[in-house]
Amino acid sequence: MVASLNDSNMEPQVAAYIHMSFLSNYTVLLRFRGVDDVLALDISSNEPLFGTAFHSFRITNAYSTNTADNGVHSVSPGVLFPDLGFPLLVLGDLNIHNPLSDTPRHFSHREISSSTPYFEKAAESGFALLNPPGEYTRFPLVGKARPSVIDLAFANPHLLRLIKGWEASLPSTGSDHIPIRITLAAPSRKQNPPRQRWADTDWETLDPIVKGFKVPAAPSCPTPLQLDEWMSESLNRLVALLKEHTPVSRPSHHSKPWWTPHLCVLHREYHKAARAARKHDTSRMREVAGTFKGGYFKAIKTAKSKHWSSFLLAATPQSLWTAKRFAYGRAQLRFPSLPGAETSLQMNKVLLDHFFPPKEPFSQPPRLRPNKSAPPLTTDEIAAAVSKSSPTSAPGPDGIPDSTWKQVNKVNPSILLDILAPLVLLGYHPASLKGSNGVVLDKPGKPSYESPFSFRIVVLIRTISKIHERIIAARLHAAARLRGLLHPNQCGSLPGLSTYDACLTLTNNVRTLQRPRLKASSLFLDNDNVDNKTLARILREGGIPPYLVSWVSSFLGE
Repeated sequence: MVASLNDSNMEPQVAAYIHMSFLSNYTVLLRFRGVDDVLALDISSNEPLFGTAFHSFRITNAYSTNTADNGVHSVSPGVLFPDLGFPLLVLGDLNIHNPLSDTPRHFSHREISSSTPYFEKAAESGFALLNPPGEYTRFPLVGKARPSVIDLAFANPHLLRLIKGWEASLPSTGSDHIPIRITLAAPSRKQNPPRQRWADTDWETLDPIVKGFKVPAAPSCPTPLQLDEWMSESLNRLVALLKEHTPVSRPSHHSKPWWTPHLCVLHREYHKAARAARKHDTSRMREVAGTFKGGYFKAIKTAKSKHWSSFLLAATPQSLWTAKRFAYGRAQLRFPSLPGAETSLQMNKVLLDHFFPPKEPFSQPPRLRPNKSAPPLTTDEIAAAVSKSSPTSAPGPDGIPDSTWKQVNKVNPSILLDILAPLVLLGYHPASLKGSNGVVLDKPGKPSYESPFSFRIVVLIRTISKIHERIIAARLHAAARLRGLLHPNQCGSLPGLSTYDACLTLTNNVRTLQRPRLKASSLFLDNDNVDNKTLARILREGGIPPYLVSWVSSFLGE
């Protein structure tokens, strides 16, 4: 343990515990910076650190107090946020309150005026706040004081790309300050895969090609395998054609939508002046470098502000959640740590078995025959299903968004008709449309993340499969309503009804029972898995056309 002592009472104000195995691999030099309540650790190695070109790394731990109660703290912003040419992590109990770190709090004028210099200096020096806004770090054990965010962590530009996580989920130490874990790791050298820019598809060139595109005729009375092969071949030809006329981009974690050509010039001039100041080391050159630095970081701040203002002005009801995420930040995702799953393949199997438990094998007929009960699919049905597609819905494995299928159907309506009509006629959902991408997300607020129940999965399927499902859902709805199979309180997947109607119905029923002083209870069930054979039997007994029953069984089958 090493500590910094306060001269007034010789009690340690900041301390650092270093494991002996760490000292056997790295050199640690203590720097007290000549200021009480500040301890800096310079970590050095003969080998580059974190897979970068840097051989040094500094951690500055500070305890800033306001003993005089005059808004002036014991540790100044200049001490905390120097301009270094290697990674720097600044952390500690800074005893400052600011809207950037604690968004829900109501701030006094003194709190704002005393904290602003720190955040302004951090921004000018390129430091980024690691704390998720509003996530408390101190919970008073006595008194009526509210929780607060006073234990802050900042990373300079050289360190920021090495930050992999900030979380406050460790067990309590008995203090009113909660322990915080900051995870560092070498930056990923894996290149992001190219991504189609579907908004820039060359439809001027593609339109005549799509108009002349012909879907090969589906095989007559095929086996399920033959129909799967026909479907895959037809879709692959069409998808390849669409991607061929769509430019690609390589997304980067370092992309800056607010960057301007003017900033490129300022960036170049700032670094040129900084190199000259280091080379000649005169007061005049240092003054010039400081002027360029101030102008560069001020221009960055202005560019960010203008971009944010223009983004908010152009915001739509659909993009408000995106604006909220940008304003409040996103909590660090927790990677599953599951017992018995050591490798990624083992973890993948555990999660798949949890989210998709094995089902009884579904036997497909040896040959698929046209159903006489199936009305022919029409272009109007397809147009209605396509019009309900969300422009912001994430695509599946093929990467084709709904907006592209809308344009394809607009240019040549016969394409989707020729692809989907055989599936409806045969009552079959092919395996090629069941492929999906799964995204595992953690559920917030869980006491432990060592169980699959602490996670949920978002399944992204091919958008053309969603169009096919909407067509079948519309026909199922019409058939069920005609035969009186829908419960009066059924709201989900019905046009004109939603969760809002279900909530109103529940509220009305509860209040009706409460008026005569009766007790009301509600039971909520989440049916993730439906028995295929049982559902097929219920549909047949309800008089649902055979082709729809066959399609549902095929859709739910493995």
